[in-house]
Amino acid sequence: DAEAYRCINSKRVDLLIVDENCRPLHAIEYQGGAHFKGAHATAARDAIKKEALRRAGIGYVEVVAGDTPAELRRVVERLVDKAN
Repeated sequence: DAEAYRCINSKRVDLLIVDENCRPLHAIEYQGGAHFKGAHATAARDAIKKEALRRAGIGYVEVVAGDTPAELRRVVERLVDKAN
């Protein structure tokens, strides 16, 4: 319905891994240091995004503040390998 469409359409991801035909495979979300500070609204938005991605068959991975570039690289490589 229109309300559900507006709710999902307003969501964005930080990084999207796509296949050779630009179909989304995995969403990567960066959760910075301030992301979790006092926010039921943030948790609700994240839950909606996660559920929309799950229903669409798109993987979802979170990386957090403090993850090193090497750790992020391993996450991306694992997701790309999984897609192939």
